[in-house]
Amino acid sequence: MIFIIIWKGATSIMTRIVLTIALLISGIVSAMATHIVGGEFEITHIEGDKYLFRQIQYFDVVNGNPQAKDFVINASIFRKRDNVFIRSVIMRLESESLVPYSNPVCTSDKLITNRLVYSTEVILSPGLFSDPDGYYMVWERCCRNRIITNIVAPDATGQTFYIEFPPIRKDGGEFRNSSPQLFPPLSDYACVNRFYYVDFRGYDPDGDSLVYSLATPLNSSRYEPLPTPTPRPHPTVTWAPGINSNYQIPGDPTLTIDEKGFLTVTPSEEGLFVFSVKCEEYRDGVKIGEGVRDFQLFVLDCPDPGNKPQLLARAPGSDIFTGVLDTVRLMPGEEKCFDFLVRDKDGNESIKMSAIPVNFEGDVSDIFSVKSGYIGDANDTMRLNVCLPDCPYVPGEPMIIDIIARDNTCPQPLMDTFRIIAIVEPPPNQPPRFVEPAVDEITASFTEGSQIEYFFRAIDPDGDSLILTVEGVDFNLEEYGISLDTMGFKDGEIAFRFDWDTDCRVYPFAYKNDFQIKFYVEDADYCNIDNRDSVILNIHIILPDNNEPVVLVENDHASKEITVRVGEELLFDVRAMDGDPTDSLYLNAVGVGFDLENAGMLFEDQEGMSLIKTDWGWTVECRNVTMLPDGKYEVLFIAEDADKCKVPNADTVRLVLNVLPPDNNPPQIFIDGYEAEDTLIVIAGDLVDLGISGYDPNGDEIFLNLQNEDKVMELGVQFEAVSGTGNVSTGFEWQTNCDLLGPDFTPGNYAFELRLRDEKCFVPMTDTLKMLIKVEDRDIDYDFLPPNVFTPNTEDNINENYIIPGLPGDNCKNQFQLIEIYNRWGTKVFSSTDRDFAWEGRDEPSGVYFYRIKYTNFSVKGTVSLLR
Repeated sequence: MIFIIIWKGATSIMTRIVLTIALLISGIVSAMATHIVGGEFEITHIEGDKYLFRQIQYFDVVNGNPQAKDFVINASIFRKRDNVFIRSVIMRLESESLVPYSNPVCTSDKLITNRLVYSTEVILSPGLFSDPDGYYMVWERCCRNRIITNIVAPDATGQTFYIEFPPIRKDGGEFRNSSPQLFPPLSDYACVNRFYYVDFRGYDPDGDSLVYSLATPLNSSRYEPLPTPTPRPHPTVTWAPGINSNYQIPGDPTLTIDEKGFLTVTPSEEGLFVFSVKCEEYRDGVKIGEGVRDFQLFVLDCPDPGNKPQLLARAPGSDIFTGVLDTVRLMPGEEKCFDFLVRDKDGNESIKMSAIPVNFEGDVSDIFSVKSGYIGDANDTMRLNVCLPDCPYVPGEPMIIDIIARDNTCPQPLMDTFRIIAIVEPPPNQPPRFVEPAVDEITASFTEGSQIEYFFRAIDPDGDSLILTVEGVDFNLEEYGISLDTMGFKDGEIAFRFDWDTDCRVYPFAYKNDFQIKFYVEDADYCNIDNRDSVILNIHIILPDNNEPVVLVENDHASKEITVRVGEELLFDVRAMDGDPTDSLYLNAVGVGFDLENAGMLFEDQEGMSLIKTDWGWTVECRNVTMLPDGKYEVLFIAEDADKCKVPNADTVRLVLNVLPPDNNPPQIFIDGYEAEDTLIVIAGDLVDLGISGYDPNGDEIFLNLQNEDKVMELGVQFEAVSGTGNVSTGFEWQTNCDLLGPDFTPGNYAFELRLRDEKCFVPMTDTLKMLIKVEDRDIDYDFLPPNVFTPNTEDNINENYIIPGLPGDNCKNQFQLIEIYNRWGTKVFSSTDRDFAWEGRDEPSGVYFYRIKYTNFSVKGTVSLLR
């Protein structure tokens, strides 16, 4: 809406108003300027509960307005479980720098990107950030580049920056995590119909596993410069026709990213294409976090790139250079260097060499004799050697290495790949072996308390040094006192003794008495190839016999279920027995899902030998009973013995108590002189004064009050709520008035509800009494005949004054106002507002006089004769 204001004589003021509006519009346009290339969040653990929060934002220098750069961002954190807002995180601009090209020679004035970094340090409170489902942080900004090709209305489309992170406390302990970070930007443009590749991986400081996939970019929630961050779900961008999350950039093949973060595409048309990558973070196979990262790829129709380099290689011992080699087997002592030739028909090319292991992990950058060179013309050749080590990277298998030659073509180098498949035979080596015992596995049983000894001896035919390793399967050797004593040690031979004292008073055989122990012997051969031999020792410890204890409740070993009502008392005889006279015996009771002491069930743990006797009782009182959902209390009486090996032999009797509410009779309300549902008729102006009492037949605590007390008090009622035990009383006073009548002074009907509630636990009961009061106007008979003669003389003192003794009284509708008396000429000779008036008439002559008696809503007129 546009308002045009005409204000004569105020030209300078209006000029300032127009200028201000123009500046405001300019500011809004600047804030909404299209500038977002992409970016992501990072969260880094510093120490304790302190974390570094960062946002990386990529700003389009070419198409963006510098005024749209934010100096502060205000992100919001929400809880994943229910999307509840937790807190804000304010980050300030820390640094900004240009994103460099991989090859500075390839710079294009169409692609200039600034990297803006915002950061702050935050203390995360364990009370707020320990929800097991974790949290997510959001910040929204508008708008994206107006020249983006693959989405609809890019200049009206924002970005939602999003990251998920785990709680800082988990499973009762600290859980520390830093999110993936150091993601590389796309620093180069791509070319139509030319293969484009980039390593888009990040780095995880905790060593967590990262999995990458494409995602639909997130839009902002509203078309505003800085929308307030909203909880999930967030809107996504609207793809242009023919584009979707699996086909974000037109190409053959289209944009893809593998699970390790290697991004590839062969684009088929020019444009600026936005895409989104989701990075999921896993620890021990469990997902703990997720980040979403947006970016853009600029595709140009580039000039003909020319020819790619050509790699030729010659295997060791061969005289022929070829573009493809069969699998090569390299024996010990033989040369392991491949001769390489690099040619380029374009000439004037700088060449860089690199190697990528295909079927193994490792650094193979040191296999080159020369890593870079220059080819001057089409006839020039770059020569280098690739030498493999004497020890294989992948023992027993072919190792596959891709040798890559890259030229200096813009925007990305053209390259040729030569694959080496080589089997490197290591120097001959005979594996070590155990000679004592002469079996691979031993299984034996021993009575607890035995001293177990086994002798082991291993040899190496080559005389290599031997390395001994021993491990317990699913248990700690030291915890069970297992030790090894070296009996002899020299090159090519090792001897040792396995020694174990199986005293169950020292070691916890009660929890584990089957053990598997693995012994490994390995030689220190030249290539450190795994040639180890092993012996497995399986030992079963036979524990001494033990009689299990028995617990009895009321001389019964069976579990039982009892119904008890609040107010009743229970008493039981509880016994524990054990057939082993030397074993200590323990008896205790526990509540299932509740605390015995809080419920008033007092039971002291008992200790003895062979036999324990005790009582258990419970007085079921309101103050210590909580009615559980099913009204059941489950108590376990547990007897346990302490035998030599501390084997957990416990006996349990389960006692289920069905707790019923107490009996209760409802209380009653009484009103003096009033029967329930009757109507009490009161004349307006009279006082209502009633005595009210309450009675509870069970003698419970009771509370008597008047419903809607605030509104009742506005009517002028005087009432005090009361409480007591068994009996209570109070008063109801109400001074009525004419205001309580209805329209035209019709009767006013009023209902009052009294409520009496007892405080019996779990089954409170209530009595209510509705009291009806009708307020009526006083009934007055206005059919009266005033006297019509009086004799004001002084002789007889009879009928001296004119008075009206039977003048009707007042009510709410009509009140006496005045009397006026006029002579026959219309002159007022007397008036009074006093209903007890007296007109003496002494100064007036005899004759007929006229009177008017006025009430509120009517008048009475007549004549009176004055006689002398």
